[in-house]
Formats: sequence, C-alpha cells, structure tokens
Amino acid sequence: MSILKLTDYALHYNFIRGDKDAPNLVFIHDLCLDAGMWEKLLAKLDRSFNILTYDFYGHGRTTESDAPLSFKLLSDEFLALIRQLKLNRIHLIGCRFGAVLAFEWALQTPEIIESLVLISFPFYVQKGGYNHEGATTIQLLKLDRNLFEKKYLMEGLHPVTISKSRTVLQAIRRVSTGNVAEPIEELISINNRQNFDLIGKLKRMQKPVLFLHGEYDPSFPAPLAMIFSNYVFNGRFMVIPDASCLIPFDQPKAAAHLLNHFIKSRRTPPLLTPESRRMMRTFNEIIEKAYQPQPVRRRFLRMTILGENTHVYWNSREIHGKWNQRNARELLLFLILNRGAVKRDTLLDAFTPEMVLDQARNRLRVQLNHLNQLFRNQPDSSIHDLIIVSRDSVALNADVQSDVGVYLHNIESLLWANGSLSSRSESFLRFLADYRPEVQKSFRSEWMRQLFETIRSKLSQIMAQLLISLKDAGDFSTIHRILKAGRKVEPYKGFCDEWSDALRHRK
Repeated sequence: MSILKLTDYALHYNFIRGDKDAPNLVFIHDLCLDAGMWEKLLAKLDRSFNILTYDFYGHGRTTESDAPLSFKLLSDEFLALIRQLKLNRIHLIGCRFGAVLAFEWALQTPEIIESLVLISFPFYVQKGGYNHEGATTIQLLKLDRNLFEKKYLMEGLHPVTISKSRTVLQAIRRVSTGNVAEPIEELISINNRQNFDLIGKLKRMQKPVLFLHGEYDPSFPAPLAMIFSNYVFNGRFMVIPDASCLIPFDQPKAAAHLLNHFIKSRRTPPLLTPESRRMMRTFNEIIEKAYQPQPVRRRFLRMTILGENTHVYWNSREIHGKWNQRNARELLLFLILNRGAVKRDTLLDAFTPEMVLDQARNRLRVQLNHLNQLFRNQPDSSIHDLIIVSRDSVALNADVQSDVGVYLHNIESLLWANGSLSSRSESFLRFLADYRPEVQKSFRSEWMRQLFETIRSKLSQIMAQLLISLKDAGDFSTIHRILKAGRKVEPYKGFCDEWSDALRHRK
C-alpha cells in the first residue's frame, strides 16, 4: 500500500491505475472494517477500471492522532487523497457506514462524482430512528468487545463462516473503541436534529445511484429499502439473494457483476410518462404518510409481568414457552431491564449471591441454555439467535422493553415532574391503580424483591410530596382520594391514618 502523510497521521491506500481514461472507482469500507473487505469483489471486477481503496482514519493500517473520528475528518482525508491522485471524476462505492459517507460526499461535492453504488445503505428516514440501535451498539461495545464482535458477525454475514469471520475479526480488532463509538454518537446526533430529512436528501440526489441490499439485512428490510430508494430520481435497486449487510463478503461475484454492468451502462434515468410520474408522486406521498408515525421494528422483544401472567412478545406476536422453569422469566427480565446486555458476574451476583462460584456458574449456564432453547424452539426463525453469549457477557440482539421497566421509568419521571399539581395527582392515582405488589410473590430472586421495593419507595415519595402540596393548595378532596388509594404504598404503617386524623381535626 502507498502512504499519504496528512497533518498528524498516515493514510494507507492502494491505487491500481489502468487506462487513464477508464472509470475511476473509489471504495469506502464499513466502520470497523478496512480495505480488505473489498478483496474478493475486486477480483471479479473489470480489469480496465482504475481502482482506489484505502483504510480511513484509525482503521486498518491507517494510523490515528488525538483527534476524534468525525464526519469532517473523514471528508477532509477523502478530498486530500482525491487531490493527491488528481482524480477529477470518480464513481463512489460504499458499504453501510461507507455508504452513508459516499452519499453525503456526493451531495457536498457533486462536481467530482459520476455515480454512486450504495451497499446496505441505512434508510433511517425518521427523526430519532437510529437512537436505539446506535445506543445499544455503543453500550455493547464498551461492555464487552467479544460480545460486540459476535453481534457484528451475526448481523453482517450470511452465513457466518470461519474464513469470513477471520477477515472481519482481524479488521475489527485493529480499531479502538473510541473510533467506533464516536462516529455512531455523531450519527445519533445528526439523526436527532430538527432539520434531519433523509427523504429530502434522497429527492435532491441527481447522480445515478445503484442500491444493493442483502436479502437477509437485519437492520432494514429489503422491501422497505426498495421503496425508499425510489426517491432517488436516477436510482436503481437490486436485492442480493443469500446475503446480509456485508454483501462483498457474502456474494462478491454477484455484486461485482452488477457493479461492472452499472459502471459501463449509460446510467440514464428511466423514461416516465407524465401519468407515471403523477402516480409515483402519489405513491411516495402515501408511503411517507403511512411510515411517519412509527419506526421500523423488525426485532422487538417485549415482556409483561404486571398482569395476571407473564407474557413475551416478538414483533407484537406472543411467543409461548416454559417461562416458569429454570428462572427463565426472571433472567429474561433482568436482561431487558439492563438494556439487553450484562456481564456474567452481574448475573451471578443477582441470582446466586451466596452460592459457591463454580456451582453458580454451572447453574447460570443451565439457565441460559434453557432460555436460549425457548427461543430456538419458536417457529419464527428470526428469534432463534436472539441471545448472544460470550465468555464474559450475555446480550439480547433486539430492541427490548418490559411493562415493569416502562412503569418504573414513568414513576421516576413523575417524581421530578414540573406539571400542574392536578395532573401530577391524577397520574399518581393511575399509577396506584396499576400497582400490584402481589406480583412479587411469584418471583423468587432477591433482586426482584429489591426492584418492587424500589417501586414502592418511589411511589411513597411521590405520595408524600403530593399530600404536602395539596394541603398547601387547600385541595382536600384530592387528598382524601390519595389517602384512600395509597395505603399499599404508605411510607410507614399508620401514615395514611395520621393524615386522615389530621384532616378530621381540622374540621
């Protein structure tokens, strides 16, 4: 590889120049990977192309400095490399995070871009749509790199093989945690901006674009990706069978064939009649309106325990199993309440605090195997790999939620709320109506007892705050309602009676 020395680090690149008049193809790798991800695809490309691959900041052989990895830094190094090689017209090919970079650069510097090939482009069209996935990735990355690597392999490859895994893991392990977390945090920030409008950007894109999407992409389903790619005026979309996100690893021959054809074609936009254009605009308006209210959730696990029985739902459909055996429901709930990822030692402390360590580990292993088997026995194969286990940690590969977690969050929010006294009182009375301390009796773990004690304690604090405020406001009717409903959470036995006596003496 050649080296371009920048201000305080060295960028490694490889430029294969054939005919100077041939198309210049520039490849942008995914976050965590390096230029090696393109090796098998490049072997199938037309030999006449001029090919530029490089490792961006802090990845592969490219070094780093004290500066954080950012979109601006990556843009600056890209432009410096293009100027160094005197490339005036280029075709950009990017995969996943690299596709995001390529898309943004094509909007910023359209004068040097001839076309785009966007592989597994993440169509997060909604404000805040990237929040959960990004936050979970960062949490997993900082909690346990081995667990993060497993998740990356499981989501990125189809199938996961030893040879592909070896190449991917070799690249991942060269990258620091900061150089993965910082760009993800920046993506979350961009996605949360008030003016974030990916559909608007897709509509502004005038360059020819080829979208390649894997059949088994777990982040964004291929049918929806096809719909949103339609917003690009001169766009084409292809689904790659038997591939996940990292198509250059899964199907390099098929991807190279499509890329060869696309680069050599005229790449002119399809001819549409006025009637076809009108129908397309109407179709897009319907899609935008229908899609706006809720995010895409293809891997959503929800657990409810506050009713009469425990229920577990996968993408809104209930899944049945022996949740009362081998601590399955308590283990699952603990993982969910910890945002889907915990250390094994944390599980041991929560479930077997007084057990001999070797026995505790064996019991946890049996419990995890049982829980894992519950999911593997489901007819829906998308849930079979829900649990990711490493030597040190356990994670759930999904967007997770529980009714008790939501309930606790809402209570904590009310504890510090600044709304009107009337609205806070009504909210508290609703929470009391949903409070069922008898649920605790069906759980055996000490951490569950502590969880319900935390809920009761917070409700007690809210009740005490409200009673004082209501007394100052002279709202005695609401005080009576709260005292009547609040005996099950009173700070100490006789608290409600004392308040009732005080009210009677006032009269």
